[in-house]
Amino acid sequence: MKLRLKSSLALLMLIIAVVPAAIVGGLLLKQQSDVEANYRIGMLDRLSNTIKQEFDYRFSLLSTSLDVLSRDRLFVQAIDNFFLAGHVSSSLGTLVKNTPLIQAAYLVDDQWSEIESYNGIHGLSSFSKLKDVLTYRLSNYSGKGRQWVFYYNDEDLMPKKFNLTRRGIIIGVPIFQSMTNGLKRTPLGYLIIVVPIENIIKVLQPYLKDGERVILQNHFSGTGDNKNDMSNIIIAQGEIDKNTPTINKIINIELKNKYISEPIKYTMKVYMDKYLGENPYIKSLKYISFFGVVIILLSLFSAGLTYRWIARPLGGLMDVVRAYSRGEYKQSDEKLRFAEFFMVERLIRNMAKTIRAQMADLAATNKELNIAYLEKEQANLQLVNFNDQLERKVEDKTLALSRSLLREKNRRSMLQSLLSFSHELQSGNIIETVMTQVVALYPMAGWAMKSYADKEVTWACENIDQSRLEMPDIQPEGHYSDYYCVSNNGRYLHCFKIKNSQNDITGIIVMQYMALEHDDFEVISLFIRQLSIELEGRLLNEELARIAVTDSLTGLANRKAFDQDLEEHIQLFDRYPDRHFGLFMLDVNGLKRANDRYGHSMGDVLLIETSKLLIESCRLTDKVYRLGGDEFAIILETGGCDSCGILWCRLEKVRDQTNYACLPDGKRVEIHFAVGYASTDLYPADQICLVADKAMYKDKRHFYEQAGIKR
Repeated sequence: MKLRLKSSLALLMLIIAVVPAAIVGGLLLKQQSDVEANYRIGMLDRLSNTIKQEFDYRFSLLSTSLDVLSRDRLFVQAIDNFFLAGHVSSSLGTLVKNTPLIQAAYLVDDQWSEIESYNGIHGLSSFSKLKDVLTYRLSNYSGKGRQWVFYYNDEDLMPKKFNLTRRGIIIGVPIFQSMTNGLKRTPLGYLIIVVPIENIIKVLQPYLKDGERVILQNHFSGTGDNKNDMSNIIIAQGEIDKNTPTINKIINIELKNKYISEPIKYTMKVYMDKYLGENPYIKSLKYISFFGVVIILLSLFSAGLTYRWIARPLGGLMDVVRAYSRGEYKQSDEKLRFAEFFMVERLIRNMAKTIRAQMADLAATNKELNIAYLEKEQANLQLVNFNDQLERKVEDKTLALSRSLLREKNRRSMLQSLLSFSHELQSGNIIETVMTQVVALYPMAGWAMKSYADKEVTWACENIDQSRLEMPDIQPEGHYSDYYCVSNNGRYLHCFKIKNSQNDITGIIVMQYMALEHDDFEVISLFIRQLSIELEGRLLNEELARIAVTDSLTGLANRKAFDQDLEEHIQLFDRYPDRHFGLFMLDVNGLKRANDRYGHSMGDVLLIETSKLLIESCRLTDKVYRLGGDEFAIILETGGCDSCGILWCRLEKVRDQTNYACLPDGKRVEIHFAVGYASTDLYPADQICLVADKAMYKDKRHFYEQAGIKR
C-alpha cells in the first residue's frame, strides 16, 4: 500500500514537471529557430560580399600588374631588340607566377607575330579572331583605359593541361612608346594575357565550404563565331546534392577599374544548403498537448507493469537479502530463483583462471619484447650511423649546388646589367659610363679604356698602372686578333679591341685579372660587341643631328636651326625682359645674274665667300644662318640698339670695300648684300623678324635703283 502511494505521488510530480517544461521548451526552441534563421541569412550575405570583393580585388591586382609591365622601358624596347628576349621571358614568368588568375601570357608585335610567350603555344593562330576586334576598338576609343577584355570559347590558347574546358577570358594590352606631343600614337605591339575558367574557380573555391556554390553568368558577347556562347561558371566545394534544400542570393558584379576600357557585367548567384522553411518547432507545439496526454497514460500503464513485474519481485529479493544479512538462512515460502547466484560464483572462478593464464602469457610476451627491443636498439644504432653519413653527403651536395646557383645568379645579374647598359650609353660621358659598368661587373679586377673617337687619346684607368699601358706590347696595332692577353707580374692583362662596322679600331679596353673562364670571356665579349654597336650608333646619331641643322654648302646653321634659336630667344626674352636681342636679315645682291652669266658654280662661290665675310664681321656670341637661296640671318644674343648699330657699321664697312668671288679660271663677281635689322629695344619680340625683313628689302631696292639695275 505504501509503495503504491509513493508511485502515485511520483507520477503526479512527473505530470506537473513535464507539461510546463514542454511548453517552455517549445517557446525557447522557436526563439532559437528565429536566431538560427537570421544567422544563416547573415552567413549568406557575408559569403556573397566576400566572393564579390575577392573577384574585384583579383582583377584589380591583375590590371595594375599589366599596367606596370606595359610601361616597363626594357619590356617595351624588347619588341625591337632581341637582346632583351630574356628580360621579356623573365617578366612574363614573374607575372604568371605572382598573379593566380593568369595561366599564359604572350608578347606580339604590331603585325601580331609572336615575340615571346610563357605557358603558351608557339606559332599560335587563334589571335587572328582577336586582331580585327582589338584594332577596331583602339581606333574608335578615346577613353583613358588601355586594357581590353574579351571572352573566348573552344579555342586552344595554351596547352590543354592548363585549360581543359578551353574557355576563359583574354586581356589585350597595347604597348606604346613615348612620342612627341601632337603625333598620333600607334602600338608597337600587344601584351596578350589568358585567364582560363579553371584559374577563376581555383581562386574563389577556397572561400566555399561543403554545400556552398557560386554560379557566375556573363552579360557580354564573345568574339568571332562564339558570341553569347558562354556557359555558366559553377564554383563549388565538394560534391553538390541538387536535392538538398538551399538558400541563395543574387549579386550583380561589374569587372571595372581605371585600366579596363569597356567593363564586363556578371550575375553571381550564391547558394547555401541552409534551407529556411516552416519552423518545425512551431508545428510541434500544436501536438505537444496530445503527446503530453499520451505520455501520462503510458506512464500510468508503465507504472502498473513496473510494480507487478519488477518492483514486487525486487522487494521479495530484498527481504531475502536482509534475512541472510541477519543470519536467517531459512528458505522463504515464496518461490524465488537463486540459481543465478551460483552461476555468478562459477563465472568469477572461471574469470580468475583466465586472468592467471593471461598474466603468464603476458610475462612470456614481455620477455620476447625485451629481446626484440635490444635487437631494435642495435638496428637503430646502425641506422643512426647511416643517417650521419647520408647527412654529410647531402650537406656536401647542397653546398656544391648552392655554389653553382650563386655562380649562375651572378652570371644572370651580369647579363641583365649588360642589357640595361645600352640605354645608359645614349646620354652622358661614354668613358665614365663604360668604366662604371665594367667595375660593377668585376669589382676585383683592374680596368682601363682608351677611345680613339675623342680628340685627346688618353687612358681612363681604375686599379691599373698607366705606365704599363704605354708599353708597345699593349698597343692594338701590333696584334691581329680582336682579343689578346699579356702577362703582367703573375696576373694577366686581357685586351679587347673595340671596332666599328668597317672593322676600324675605335678604342681598346684592358682588364687586369686572373685567367678568364669560358663564361667570363663570353660575358665580356658580349659587352664589347654591344659597346661597339652602341658607340658607333651614338656617333652616327650625333653626326646626323649636326647635319640636320647645318647648311651643306656654307657650313652655317640652316633654317631649321634659325627657327629653333629664334623661338628660344623669344621665350627667354618673355621671361627676362631686360635681356634684349637683335636680328639682322641679309640678302645677296646679283646671285641670279651670276648664275645666269657664269653658271651655278659661280653662285655657290658667291654664297660661300659672303658667309665668310659675315662670320668675320660678327662677334663670337653672334650666330650666322643661311636661310636658303641668297638669304642670310644673324642673331645677336646681347643685341640692344647699341650692339646692333655697331654690327651695322662693320657690315657697312665690308660693303664699302670691294670683295670678289672668284672661280679657278679667273672669272669673278663683286660681292654685295642688302641688310636690315631690328632689336627688342624698340620692337616686340614677335615682330622683329618682320621689321628686319622689311628694312632689308628697302635696302635692296635702294641698291638696285642706285645701280640702275632692273630686277
